[in-house]
Amino acid sequence: MSPIALTLVGSTGLTGASALQHLLSSPTTFALTALSRRTDAHTPSNKGTSYTNRVVADLTTVAAAPEPLVASGGVYVTALGTTRAQAGGVKQQEAIDLDLNRDLATRAKKDGAATIIVVSSAGADANSYFAYPRIKGQLEEDVKGLGFERTVILRPATLLYSGDRAEKRTAEGWFVGLIKGARAIGLPTGALGIDIEDVGAAIAQLAANPPEGVSTLYDADLVKLAAEFRASQAAPEK
Repeated sequence: MSPIALTLVGSTGLTGASALQHLLSSPTTFALTALSRRTDAHTPSNKGTSYTNRVVADLTTVAAAPEPLVASGGVYVTALGTTRAQAGGVKQQEAIDLDLNRDLATRAKKDGAATIIVVSSAGADANSYFAYPRIKGQLEEDVKGLGFERTVILRPATLLYSGDRAEKRTAEGWFVGLIKGARAIGLPTGALGIDIEDVGAAIAQLAANPPEGVSTLYDADLVKLAAEFRASQAAPEK
């Protein structure tokens, strides 16, 4: 079976980095390209998978670049996102999380991508009064309107992770700490957050076996997909 062509944007963020590591270790073979602002040196553990790190200083130039963003028939995955504080304000955040994401998704569709996987957020709502869920919800609607053969939208709740995040998110850090503390004493926390490793594994599983049509997936769905991915790692390579 030929490798699945896949392009990942946002590979240096928390979710994108987890997705990249799981794609590199997937038993499914990929022709994997990750766009980032700096060079990396990842090596696939699957000998049939190829990996290209496409260094792009300014992602806003990609939509109009002569080089295709994704191969025809391939998979486009976006984990691109920022915060209001990082971006410098709501308008600047919207320019990245909505406008840039939409432009890149439009280019992926123009290039002939068959599948798009979008990392959104729990509570996304295009009609929300609040900026973050409104931006995420509007992106979802815009992507659905592009008409990919397969559109997969992920709506994870709070992302649980070990160690420090590259960018500091104080309120998020406190909440993650509270959830971890609750877990440590045996309190149920499944509705409050999801391990980032489960999200990354779910993306790898979806890239190999994307559902037809439009799908919106939540934490319980992602945990199930992550378990399927881990089970597949013991199976023969495809």
